Amino acid sequence: MTLKYLILGMGLAGLVGCQSLPESKPAPQPDQEKTTERKTIRTPTGVVIHPYEQEEIQRKKLQVVVPEQKVQQRFEDGRSLPAFKKLMQQTQTAYRQGQWARAEAAALQAQRLAPQSAETYMYLGLVANQKKQPKNAEALARRGLSYAQTPAMKRQLWLIIQKAGQLQNNSRSVQQAQQALKQL
Repeated sequence: MTLKYLILGMGLAGLVGCQSLPESKPAPQPDQEKTTERKTIRTPTGVVIHPYEQEEIQRKKLQVVVPEQKVQQRFEDGRSLPAFKKLMQQTQTAYRQGQWARAEAAALQAQRLAPQSAETYMYLGLVANQKKQPKNAEALARRGLSYAQTPAMKRQLWLIIQKAGQLQNNSRSVQQAQQALKQL
């Protein structure tokens, strides 16, 4: 009976040993059309690696060409729309006539059409100063400064900030506005 177990154990060990060995495949026949020889790398675990036939990737310095930029870029902010122009005319007319509510309403509608137009913020700030809302006027003028492209527009917005600072008795805002006006 022990001989029987011994033979059975050796048979199992032989089967298990055969399963753990890498499977050997016949070597592929070289194609007659290919003129280059493929490299193969064999690892200790039996894995065969076939590298790409391309040459090694080489690093090269990247040459960046920066196009010449204009000193002042103009961006499309909606000011060219006919509806915007009409609303801004209505705003100017209403402001000159002292109709603050009408001027504010027209400027707000124009702002919806061109949210990055500094002109709408300027008129909204002027109206807020007239309505004795200096904090609102200063905030609107500062927002308009972020979109202002011309020195003339920046000057108008800083004047609104200066007047709002005077109405609030805020010497810091007044001094800041005066400093900015000197630099323009």
